[in-house]
Amino acid sequence: MTSRYRFEGFVLDLTARALLADGVPAPLSGRQIDLLVALVSERGAVVSKNDLLNRVWPGQVVEENNAAVHVSALRRVLGRESIVTVTGQGYRFALPLIDEDDAAADASQSASPAPVPAVRVRGLPSLSVTVHGRDHDLQTLLSRLVRHRLVTVVGAPGIGKSTLALACAHERRQANRDGVVWADLLQGGQPQDPVAAVAAALGLEPDPALGLPGLLALLRPMSVLLVLDNAEGDADRVAAFCHALIEGTEDVTLMVTSRRVLRVPGERVLRTPPLSAPPPGRSVDEALGHGAVALLVDRVRAQGLPFSLGQHNLDQVTTLCRRLDGHPLALQLAAGRLATFGLDSLCERLNDRYRLLTRGTQAGPRRHQSLRACMDDSHALLSEVERLMLRRLEPFEGGFTLEMAAAALSDRQLDAWTVAEALEGLVDHSLIQVEGDDRPRYELLESIRAYGLLQLEEHGEVHLARHMHAYTVSQLFERAARAFEMMPDERWVVEFAPELGNVRAALDWCVEHAPVMGLGLLAHAAPLFELLGLRDEAGWRHAAYENELPHDLPPETLTRFCIDHASLMLPQDPVGAGVWFRRGLRASRTADDPSVRYRALCRQVLGDREISRAALRHAMGEMTALAGPCEGPQAERLRLLGLAARAHVWRVEGQAAEADKALCASLRLAREIGATAWLMDDLQRLITLLVGHGRSLPCASVLVREWEAGPVEGAVRQRLRACRAAVLLAEGRLREARAVLELLTAHEARGQAGPEELQVCMPLLAWLAFAEGREREAAQITGRVAAAWPQGGRQCPDAPWDALLQRLRMRMDDLQLADLREAGRQWMTSDALAAALAPPEDPAREPTRESSREPARDLPRELPRESPRESPPRTLPVLGIIDVDKRWVGG
Repeated sequence: MTSRYRFEGFVLDLTARALLADGVPAPLSGRQIDLLVALVSERGAVVSKNDLLNRVWPGQVVEENNAAVHVSALRRVLGRESIVTVTGQGYRFALPLIDEDDAAADASQSASPAPVPAVRVRGLPSLSVTVHGRDHDLQTLLSRLVRHRLVTVVGAPGIGKSTLALACAHERRQANRDGVVWADLLQGGQPQDPVAAVAAALGLEPDPALGLPGLLALLRPMSVLLVLDNAEGDADRVAAFCHALIEGTEDVTLMVTSRRVLRVPGERVLRTPPLSAPPPGRSVDEALGHGAVALLVDRVRAQGLPFSLGQHNLDQVTTLCRRLDGHPLALQLAAGRLATFGLDSLCERLNDRYRLLTRGTQAGPRRHQSLRACMDDSHALLSEVERLMLRRLEPFEGGFTLEMAAAALSDRQLDAWTVAEALEGLVDHSLIQVEGDDRPRYELLESIRAYGLLQLEEHGEVHLARHMHAYTVSQLFERAARAFEMMPDERWVVEFAPELGNVRAALDWCVEHAPVMGLGLLAHAAPLFELLGLRDEAGWRHAAYENELPHDLPPETLTRFCIDHASLMLPQDPVGAGVWFRRGLRASRTADDPSVRYRALCRQVLGDREISRAALRHAMGEMTALAGPCEGPQAERLRLLGLAARAHVWRVEGQAAEADKALCASLRLAREIGATAWLMDDLQRLITLLVGHGRSLPCASVLVREWEAGPVEGAVRQRLRACRAAVLLAEGRLREARAVLELLTAHEARGQAGPEELQVCMPLLAWLAFAEGREREAAQITGRVAAAWPQGGRQCPDAPWDALLQRLRMRMDDLQLADLREAGRQWMTSDALAAALAPPEDPAREPTRESSREPARDLPRELPRESPRESPPRTLPVLGIIDVDKRWVGG
């Protein structure tokens, strides 16, 4: 059998197991050479697929399409007509073969294959540093290298890609027959040709004639892990090299480190995350278990500094690690500056980190000598649009979406596809992190945001970028305000709570530079602050504008600001709140939208403690006239507001049955549309109505029993139980009411609902004591509430306490009542609970009411009052993943 075949410019050398094209080995794998030999040796005869599989993969079970894949590869080299597929039979080699005698005659003229140079693989670089916090990443990388032939380790500049890859290479030294080859593609700050770099790593002498085909011929028989470090310098050329190597060899595995993804077929990407930093409150041992802290402490000690981590400096160290995003290079540079500045000063100077974090290792590359040099090196690899986007995204705090990024660049009139491609490029360069699948959310690490600010300052675009960011957030929350009218609370919070950081940043900038825009954003973001329990923050943000409202403020925005501001200042300054309520009502008269007027009327009715009875009746008439056009099918929340306002007026006027119907209608609507926060408000209003009225209300009784049998959970169930206790008290079923109140005030229930929920039960506890004939305890409980809730110049909160005090005055004189209330002011909450739930002193006095279920005849109907405001604090439920905190009813 001949050892050489010739056909149309090719020589198939069976001895060298190579196909030569003009003397140069073609990029074919060993299996492809075996398949070609099987076809050529039959000299034009058809070879069945089974014969090919048995000759090329002897003793192995493989799929039939393996042969088809390799035939396609041969056709790409030899030409489409070189191998013919015979349907139902197999394959036939169709190129004419030159006779062996002719081949011998032409042997002197044909180019002989170049001699194969000897390979002497260089040793791996030593792992000179301890790898902290990378155990999981290392195991993931090792696992992927077992399953895939090309794994790219990507990450932000200075994140530790090379260190991770080197640790992995040392672990894999014995896994391949020919070991590990390490090739650095960045020498002296300049990208290197991957062929030359790999050849040098293989120990070959520099040879300009050695091209990619020659290198593939060397690597083809080897079983090796080839590591290409720092591939981002010329990523396109590296990608082509990796693709050729994967196609031209069978047992070479590639591990590449790069700041950007190569996008090569078959590539698997491992993104290198920052080192973990501990949250506040961890112990010293727990903190050292986090990679960022362990690395910082190790680098400080490596410099010979007398440093020890303890409780005295744990907070500063963890703060430093979090502010530096767990970035390994930044942490190493910070460790080098610790001796000069100390921990406290180092943390204070992080706002100027690019001047602070310098003086890196002198032996390393320039990009590792300072944080600025590291970022400059990555910035130089970006396109102009990517650089523009990187600096324009600096103002975003807490992340952003693709739509927000496009809006921030809207002044440049870039189309959506250009923005998307630039954003994708920044993700590929590991300068932006992305999370989420259905609706991706992007975020810049703090160090990259700080670099973006430097670029904004150098380009003179700080003001423009801040303005575009504020405009983007303002437009987003205009849509959010409309969505709030139609979305359940939980879904709305999940959708818009991630933008809290952006709202804060935009509001901070708008105070000085765009107050009109800021006031609009403040109005539209009011539900966000409310549902997240941030009323205090909303209060001081409103206070920043109250002395200098812009003259060109639209009446709708002015109305909303005045009403919101009045609601926020109500607990501390009821009189001042009344002034703002009335100012907002006046502004609403100039608005074109009747719903603005309707909302202002309802909010004033519910919130203004200084409003007179006559003004309440007048407001009721206006609300009735506006209700038709304002309470449409897309304005369910406005309808909720109207129902609550009308119920409040009816309660003050003593029309408890009408108030009962309105509140229950509001409760059913709130539950239907998912307005969980409003549901809590309405349940509290229903409790207030029941306590003030003192008698059973039919709608409330039906609704509470109906809902308790259904799927109601969490804080809403606790509030519903309180409402049930009020219904039972109104019906005279004292033993059942006591059982419910004991359940509500048990230690476990208080731990779940929070301390504010206990205050909701206080009127019910006082009512229980009074109904059981324990007037002294009831009076003392009212005193305890007055001490806990001072309301300006008043000694006691509003209804239902006034109604309870009226009932107490029917059984004791004012002096005795005042003494008992003064004694109650000295109580702790535990004292009030013990007194309220103490057994009745005289069981014989316990009613005949429970058997007859008739209300006590000495309980008067609720007395009309001049100040009809109800404002006990309350706790909102957990909405989505956000725990919301204390706030006041009525806003």
